[in-house]
Amino acid sequence: MQKFGALFVMTVGVTAVWLSCSDPQPSDPGADMTVRDLRPVITDLTPSAVITVQDDYYSPKEVTIPVGGKVRWVFRAASQHGVFPWDMGFPGSDTMSQGTFEHTFNQAGTFDYGCAIHGRAMPGTIIVK
Repeated sequence: MQKFGALFVMTVGVTAVWLSCSDPQPSDPGADMTVRDLRPVITDLTPSAVITVQDDYYSPKEVTIPVGGKVRWVFRAASQHGVFPWDMGFPGSDTMSQGTFEHTFNQAGTFDYGCAIHGRAMPGTIIVK
């Protein structure tokens, strides 16, 4: 008598479902199927705000997010830019013309920043409530 087991993992979007079969016995023609929902394992990856970094400006220039919210900066510029916090309230980005930078804000406050290259001539503000 040979025993076997099977494991199936199916993912749809950010939801994963785990299916497992117990070892069927000759006297058990129907294998026991167990379905477990794993949604708590994968968290929401959507940012609270998205800011586009263009040549010489951020769009939008100011955003308000909740405590624990994430901001994603999307760089779509011809020249190099960066995200540089004036009060060092969060880590800044590398300079780049294309790509993304993200930060999760876990404390309330107002965070002013500018371009690492263009300085205060290219301002932005994150308000965390």
